Amino acid sequence: MTRPNLLAYDWSLLALVAAISGFGLFNLKSAAPDPSLLVRQGVALGLGIIVLVLVQFADRKRLFAWAYPLYVASLLLLALVLVVGREINGAKAWFVFGPFQFQPSEFAKITLLLALGKALENHPIQRGWDYALPLALALPVVGLVWVEPDLGMTLVILFGAFAVLWVRGLPGKHLLLGFILVLVLTPTVVWPHLKPYQRERVLIVLDPYRDPLGQGFQVIQSTIAIGSGGFLGKGYGQGTQSQLGFVPFRHTDFIFAVLAEEWGFVGAVGVLALYLLLLLRLFAMALESPRLSDRLVLSGIGGVLGFQVVAT
Repeated sequence: MTRPNLLAYDWSLLALVAAISGFGLFNLKSAAPDPSLLVRQGVALGLGIIVLVLVQFADRKRLFAWAYPLYVASLLLLALVLVVGREINGAKAWFVFGPFQFQPSEFAKITLLLALGKALENHPIQRGWDYALPLALALPVVGLVWVEPDLGMTLVILFGAFAVLWVRGLPGKHLLLGFILVLVLTPTVVWPHLKPYQRERVLIVLDPYRDPLGQGFQVIQSTIAIGSGGFLGKGYGQGTQSQLGFVPFRHTDFIFAVLAEEWGFVGAVGVLALYLLLLLRLFAMALESPRLSDRLVLSGIGGVLGFQVVAT
């Protein structure tokens, strides 16, 4: 087994990840209604660190050699979760093992990027039929996640795949055609096939006051929480909107509201700055990499992370 070279590590990247993870746990401690949530998140972070260490002992050739098997494994997990998974908030997307949950789509979005990076290294995008290979890889993942149904994760995966295609040299005329297709298909095909609650979520984002005591309640309350934090915040654990339960999902979808209320504008901008620095470092690594497959994967990871930061 190859020993990792500590001097070859990008310590700035690791420092940014550690800072974001550490502050995330600290913020979750204030937001979580149940202390066990913090323990579970800590265990998940520990498992992630173990995987990180193990990956260091595998060179890139071995990692890319496993790209397709890992991709197939992720498809099997996505299919299996539709059969034996637990439905949470309307989506059958989780395996539940006692107090722990595992969402296979999180695994699939990484394996898809690896598979795309390997497949497109020697497969330029120039003509229409050149899209057959990336579509053959992306559509099974997108389709299985879509039927869970998980609209948010579907968009994340699509954006990550788009980032890979963009870096691979997506022609400008193809990009324009794709943009036109999105404009045409979204209202005519995608929107009519959304479930009622999915359409309502989109409409609530545009206008939360259409249902202020129902679907729009948490959006309105989170906005109030963010505004009430002011410049320096109310103090750790002192947020009234979040601590008194006015923000229903304060430890998951709306944890940023907790951050902004307790740490204010300064704290919120500070965390966003950490994410920005992380994204800049990822894209800088992609530019610095001499191998196209590495650039594609790094760009896809940056695209996925950037979309999730902006969207949430």
